[in-house]
Amino acid sequence: MYLKNLHNITAKLPVMRLRSYPEDKLIQNNSYLDQNKGSRSMVAAFLILIFSVTIFMGCESPGLVGDDIITEDDSIETFTYIVDDLNILQENAFSGRLSNTALGHLQDPLYGTIKSTALLKPEISRAQVDTILDNTKIFLRLIFNSTIYGNESSVSEFEIFEAGEIWRGNQLRYNREIEVDFGSKVAEFQVAQQDTVIIELSEEWTQKFAGYLNNDAADRDSLYRNNFPGLAIVPSENNQKVRFLKNIPQEEGELITSFLVDTTSAQLIDPDENGEEDNGNNADPVLAQLGVRDWGASFIRTNEPEYETGIVLHNGERALLIDVSIPKDVLKTKNIVNAQLVMSKDFGPESLFPGILRPRTNLARVYVFNQKPADLMGEIYTTRVLDNPNVFTAILGEDEETFRMDITQHILNEVYGSIENRKPFLTIQNINGLIYSSRFYDANAPDNLKPRIVITTLK
Repeated sequence: MYLKNLHNITAKLPVMRLRSYPEDKLIQNNSYLDQNKGSRSMVAAFLILIFSVTIFMGCESPGLVGDDIITEDDSIETFTYIVDDLNILQENAFSGRLSNTALGHLQDPLYGTIKSTALLKPEISRAQVDTILDNTKIFLRLIFNSTIYGNESSVSEFEIFEAGEIWRGNQLRYNREIEVDFGSKVAEFQVAQQDTVIIELSEEWTQKFAGYLNNDAADRDSLYRNNFPGLAIVPSENNQKVRFLKNIPQEEGELITSFLVDTTSAQLIDPDENGEEDNGNNADPVLAQLGVRDWGASFIRTNEPEYETGIVLHNGERALLIDVSIPKDVLKTKNIVNAQLVMSKDFGPESLFPGILRPRTNLARVYVFNQKPADLMGEIYTTRVLDNPNVFTAILGEDEETFRMDITQHILNEVYGSIENRKPFLTIQNINGLIYSSRFYDANAPDNLKPRIVITTLK
């Protein structure tokens, strides 16, 4: 009775949108610092267009650092510099108030054991629900993203408890655990491959929540914020995958995770056509939707193996500091028209475990700062991407295994600009709650797979 048509509730919720930018509209600003050096004729542009495929796909030399190639047109040459000074930084990003929330447990032999507990706190909106009575039922409706990390066909088990401490979504970070009150169980459920799950929450928790929603005091909101811990959805350690809750709609009318309140018991009791009182037991439930006021993930990664070679990055946990060592004195005599950072992905280890489905990394960015920020991931998260000359982006094609990122502006700044030795940091994907991990070849790989910078000049 109570679950009938619950998934059709479509009320629009007032949620805070975090700054995001569509990947298909990314623009690189390649205006030069030095206008005299940076100005290029139409002939140069035409030459680059004609020879770009030859230079970067057919004629790039994997040889020694500083080797140059002169194409059939002697006016163009390329220089390849192997990047062997790469430092992986453990930098944890925000894990709260993102578009998605990771939920699950997985032992990944390549990238370690992941356990992510989802944290949720409902709104206390009188506009949606005026009063919660003694016999009111509250349901939690979980809406899952189609992305799956792990064994797709496995069934996952979860228990819902009260959180063991007060938390704030905008303060949550990856690899910082939030306590759970395992003595206050609220519900339990299972998930296979469905995209919607509805769980009835315990009467005890419902009445505890009602004490805040029904409160008429002027300080109701602050009391709720500072004293009500919300829910923690805890995955079983036998689970074999991680799912992702939808928190922010990406299009009009899209369902997201919310709470549903059965207000049938709050309706007036009217006589039916026979003159007898109808207490609502034979009617469909009257449901009101309460949005999620705050949310996030208590995400922990453990038991990650040590890597003898290669570079492993996680989108919410690591950045790669790249030391760009190029002969500036030599390049100052050249007419630089293009520079590309080339990073090749290593799919070999992942292919050994075909039973684990992993979100595919198809985007990488380099953020350039004058010096390393005290909170690197916080700075990256709040940095505007569009039209930012200090952010460089590469999007991977469906059949590609190599990122080729246009970093011309950065190289021009280094060679001709007044500020030298700026710090470029490479990250993968966006920080949006989905989990991405990728392995790249390092300087120990074959020459054609090593991280490198390819600079094209005109004589």
